[in-house]
Amino acid sequence: MTKSDSKPHISVFWDFENVHEDFRTHREMTKAIHEVGTVVKAYAFADWTDRRQGAEELYNLGYDVIHVPDNRDNAADYRMAAYITDHMVHYPETTCYVLITGDGDFKLIAGAIRHRGLGLWVISNPLITASEMTDLATKYTDVHSFRRISLDCPDVGRCEERIRSISEMRHIMGAKLQEAIRTVVEAGNKPGLGNVKYVMQSLNQDFSDKDLGFQSWNDFTGWAESEGYVVREGALPATILRLPDTLSEQMSQLSKESREAFETLVRVVEEGIDEGRPYTLPTLNEELKDRGLDISEVGYTNLPDFVFSAETRSLVRVMPYGGDEVVVLPYCRVDRIRDWFEKNVRRLFGESVNVPKPLFLEKIRNMILENGSTLPQLEEYLQDEKIGEEYRAILKSSDITFLPPYQQSLAHILLGKGQSCAETVEKVNAELSPLGITLNCPS
Repeated sequence: MTKSDSKPHISVFWDFENVHEDFRTHREMTKAIHEVGTVVKAYAFADWTDRRQGAEELYNLGYDVIHVPDNRDNAADYRMAAYITDHMVHYPETTCYVLITGDGDFKLIAGAIRHRGLGLWVISNPLITASEMTDLATKYTDVHSFRRISLDCPDVGRCEERIRSISEMRHIMGAKLQEAIRTVVEAGNKPGLGNVKYVMQSLNQDFSDKDLGFQSWNDFTGWAESEGYVVREGALPATILRLPDTLSEQMSQLSKESREAFETLVRVVEEGIDEGRPYTLPTLNEELKDRGLDISEVGYTNLPDFVFSAETRSLVRVMPYGGDEVVVLPYCRVDRIRDWFEKNVRRLFGESVNVPKPLFLEKIRNMILENGSTLPQLEEYLQDEKIGEEYRAILKSSDITFLPPYQQSLAHILLGKGQSCAETVEKVNAELSPLGITLNCPS
């Protein structure tokens, strides 16, 4: 392989603890990387002790899975940086480095890559990405873009487009620009012009400066400044965006209406789960209309864009369901799961049980989602006497007195969803195998 070849020779370095989604996203991202060029090497770094399934999935996708025991802060970051430095020496045929991370700790190594005249493709969640990483990248991609499911209504008339004037849309997007700036600042990052742009696009799938009548992103932010939505400081390309000291009543109202629209969406999809009928796009569209929600009032021309924007905000999740159908499910943030455990762990799991570690909180969140459940529903199942009897009978038959919170939660959700004892035991045993524990159904 030589640098004169038409396709770039790519090496991939993945900070898995900083950027990870579901397996479908990982698969589609990997496929997209391979379509761009020839992959020389691909590495994924993390403490894989309790990520066995994730490690297996990435290995099967062609990654060298590098285990870094989590015994000190940023251990995986240091190991990844060392690998990149070594790789530059031993694999000079690499013409493009893909860094799957948004961690600003990698800005020096990213700068070294650019200093050598090599391509730098950064993939991350823009909402928590350091501005130095996006500024250095020759190409930047939002990791959420790899998990987009086509959201089409079978009956187009049931998901009609809602049109507003360009003037109205400009002002709505001015308020959304303020939200993007807040998001960057709250993540502890610098609201540089480029960084805010990526966050704006991630939070608002249908945003287009050209559709609003502007020639560029810079023109849009210039208009936003003239209208009092933002203040721009410093010359290009180092321009920083900040919020004005006071916001107009109109701006505050738009922000309030947008927040309320997302709250309505979350409430509806949670109620759907509680009633045993997860919403498809057409049925969700009808329900939101019945609730009097007009998404065009908060800047969305169609329901798919509104749902995807809610997904980026970690409010809902779009998931395959059955054949070609997809459903919209509620999505709990890990901090909400942690708060719930801190409040309920001893009451629901036993006096000697502690709040699970962050990795297991995330696993519990994903398990709830994958089984079409909600946190309140899990709490209900854990207190349901009939489910409790079935669960205790399984433990007694297995000569076991207790399961850790993750496996206990999984068992209760599966039983609560109507899974048989055999089906429940099979799925829980897959999670218990590293512990050397095996469940059995009552004979």
